Amino acid sequence: MKKNKAFPWWGWFVWGLLIIVGMVAYFHLPAQVVGKAGRMTPRLLAVGYEPLIMLVIILVWHVLWRIDPKRRNYESFWSTYRYLGGVIVVCVGLIYLTVLGHLLHIGSMRFIPTVYGIMFMLIANVSPRLQPNWFIGFRTPWTLSSKESWIRTHRLGGQLGVPTGLLIIILAWILPMNKGMVVSIVVPVLLWVLITTVASYFFAKQEKQ
Repeated sequence: MKKNKAFPWWGWFVWGLLIIVGMVAYFHLPAQVVGKAGRMTPRLLAVGYEPLIMLVIILVWHVLWRIDPKRRNYESFWSTYRYLGGVIVVCVGLIYLTVLGHLLHIGSMRFIPTVYGIMFMLIANVSPRLQPNWFIGFRTPWTLSSKESWIRTHRLGGQLGVPTGLLIIILAWILPMNKGMVVSIVVPVLLWVLITTVASYFFAKQEKQ
C-alpha cells in the first residue's frame, strides 16, 4: 500500500482540467450570476466553489485512512478506496460542468440528478469489496460489530445500488424541475439506506443465533 497514492492520478487530472474550464468560463460570465435560491452570486464564487469542494475531498481522502482505527483493513481494499475517491471527485466535476453550462445557458440542470444516479451506481457496484472501517460504507452498529453483517449488508447494498441509481436517473427526467429533482435523489436514497440498515440488524441477529 503506497501512502502517497491514496488518490488516483485521473482524479487529479480531472480536477486540474476543470480548473482550466472554470477560468475560461469566468471570462464569459457577468460579474453577478444567479445562484442558489435565486440570489445573485459573484462569478468568482460560482466558478470556484465546486473546485474547492473537490480539492477538500482529495485532501480528506489522503487523511481518512491514516486516522481510521481499522487502518490495517485498508490494505485489502486499497484499490477500491482510491477508485471511490476518484469517482466522487469526477462526479462532482460533472455536476460543476452542468452548473457552468446552466450559467452559460447551455444544457439542462436535470443532468445534476443524472450524475448523482451514475455516481450511485458506480459506488454501489464496488461496495461489496469494502472491508470493515470507520469512514466508508454502511457503518451501522451491527455492521461495525459483526463481520458477517458487514459482508452481507454491503453485498445487498451493491445489488440494490444499480436499480436505485437507475431510478434516480429516470425520476430526474420525468418529474418537474426544482423540487422534482430533489425528490428524485432523496426518496430512492432514503429507501436504499432504510432497507440496508434494517437488513444489517437482521444479518447480525442471524449470526448470533
